[in-house]
Amino acid sequence: MRKITRYMACISICMLASCGDDFLRIKPLSIYTPESIYVDESGFEGVLVTLRKNLRVDFYGEAGGMASELISSDLAVSANKAQDAIHNFDTQVLPTGTGGNYDFHEIWTRGYNQIRNANVILSRIDNGDFTSEEAKNAIIAEAYFHRSFWYYRLVHLFGDIPFLNIEHTAPKIDFYTHSRRTILAKIIEDMSFAVEWLPEAAVPGAVSRGAGYHLFAKILLADGQFERAVQAASAVIEGGWYSLMSIRFGVVASNSKYNVIWDLHRKENKSISENKEGILVVQEQYGFPEAEISGGTQSMRRYVPAWWNNYIKDPDGVRGTIDTNGNEFLVFVGRGVGYVRPCTYHNYDIWTDDTDLRHDPETNWFPTDKFIYNNPASAYYGQPVDIRYTNAMDTIHCWYPFPYYKIYVEDEERPQSPYGGHSDWYLFRLAETYLLRAEAYVWLNQPEKAVEDVNKIRSRAHAALASPSEMSIEYILDERARELFAEEFRKTELTRIAFIMADKGLNGYSADNFSGKNFWYDRIIEKNEFYRAGNIMWGPNMFKLSPFHVLWPVPATAIDSNSGGVINQNEGYIGVEKNQAPLTTIDDQQ
Repeated sequence: MRKITRYMACISICMLASCGDDFLRIKPLSIYTPESIYVDESGFEGVLVTLRKNLRVDFYGEAGGMASELISSDLAVSANKAQDAIHNFDTQVLPTGTGGNYDFHEIWTRGYNQIRNANVILSRIDNGDFTSEEAKNAIIAEAYFHRSFWYYRLVHLFGDIPFLNIEHTAPKIDFYTHSRRTILAKIIEDMSFAVEWLPEAAVPGAVSRGAGYHLFAKILLADGQFERAVQAASAVIEGGWYSLMSIRFGVVASNSKYNVIWDLHRKENKSISENKEGILVVQEQYGFPEAEISGGTQSMRRYVPAWWNNYIKDPDGVRGTIDTNGNEFLVFVGRGVGYVRPCTYHNYDIWTDDTDLRHDPETNWFPTDKFIYNNPASAYYGQPVDIRYTNAMDTIHCWYPFPYYKIYVEDEERPQSPYGGHSDWYLFRLAETYLLRAEAYVWLNQPEKAVEDVNKIRSRAHAALASPSEMSIEYILDERARELFAEEFRKTELTRIAFIMADKGLNGYSADNFSGKNFWYDRIIEKNEFYRAGNIMWGPNMFKLSPFHVLWPVPATAIDSNSGGVINQNEGYIGVEKNQAPLTTIDDQQ
């Protein structure tokens, strides 16, 4: 019953759009009138439930938001051979669309829908009836959190964008772009209020004060306020609400085969009270319509290679692997298709010692030598796959290691051919808070403090401890890759760091030429061998991207339908010639 009660307020589905509508289009949404709903705490709570539910969408389905972020980073590419799977950013990432599997525009639409939903609360709350001023302020605080969360992501995916400060109850076609720095200043102001009024404790899926400070630390880093970022992260780390899980817990705690890293990522453990590490965990459970996302996580389909494909031959030339329903190996590994294919940097380069539990081949990590010939028709049935008998190009799709502990989710709907079932997922976790504070210390040139935070994470993983001399932004990114794969929005974080470097004039980067030369692109080319090669054909396209893809294209539909104003396009895309100087003030007309 615990998870069911979280969604009892789902009348919000009748009240609000969740995603998929153009953010400029106003439609009648239900027979309920705003005047009859937004009158008390329960009415506004319904809006908050909708906002909470839409924090989770990126983590579910075959591709979607998390996949789009990862294939736009130093960590991975799309190994899917479908024509609309994104491989060549130059030809496929366009203002008019980005394909069906990795639709970057959907994040824009969903983000603005949730900003609009938050604005419903902020614009109407003064007319509501509340049990106390504290209760009212707590609702305002969570609305600020959600609006700030989406703006934090959108400005690091799309750059300068319109800031919507109020609810618009009539069609509006005269939006203007605001500068990213102006938006950061506004959401810093909002989050300063939010962290004072968010509750210290919250039901699973709702936003706590710790979640507020965690997001606040990210925003302050983005704005270059590193001392304040340390303070915000410290409020989470030292607040007494959370602690890193370092001893066994949860559903298989008594099974000595596993370890605390495995425990941390079991779906049954992510939201239990015993788990003190989860700060904000999005909620999803099979069998309860208001708590379930169709298809579930599909994590085993997204991250596991297509090992079962007929590409893999045994030494006799016979198909070595199969995906017949119920095959024991298929049930164990999942029917992957490689929507996210990590590169050598993530699979091998970042793992520098043999003791790191996150790379433990016995339980947590799935190395390629665990793949076996599972076709009973093969004379080599049950033996390890010898990849020498497979076309080297095909290994992009069907042959690479992966973090089994992160992506293994029992599949209730497809137990005989699992894609990855239904599960809660970490949005914010204390391990990331430590790494955010460590990053702030690096910017402040305090490596001795940075390494203390990094080593908290490495010590828990039984990894060799780092030294102060190793502390750098690059090292922090390596540790984030080790700890937060499939949790962090990697493209967002890389672009945030790229902006910081440009603002500080580091390494030849500058704000004036951000789309021409930036850290995001240079790191990807250094670490991701597929994009670095620039000529690997995959399906109908090749793996390729350019420096200006540091910012995704603003959807042409948003620009074209805004005939009374100007929404800017990013450098490198068609339409940039119509841009105007972005606004630097925010008022209630926007």
